Amino acid sequence: MKIAAITATLIAAFAPIAFANEKAPASARVDVKQYQYGMQLDIDQVLQRTDNSRESGVVPSVMVYRDSQGDVHAVRFLEWGGQTNQNG
Repeated sequence: MKIAAITATLIAAFAPIAFANEKAPASARVDVKQYQYGMQLDIDQVLQRTDNSRESGVVPSVMVYRDSQGDVHAVRFLEWGGQTNQNG
């Protein structure tokens, strides 16, 4: 249980640094908003998102989407990478 708490604390501590290095996709000409838990997103069509299929662990991601009114938005969030460690 202590390991989980330490891991969560480290992720929370380093997330701002990871996000500072993450840039919005080139096609996004909109402000990237930080996702907050419970935020209501009106997603009609996903236009682009960060490919984290070769990453492992918790990594930053950006999704660019069109809402039901046709406006384009971008949101930044953390997600698990698609790579799994096969060690051991």
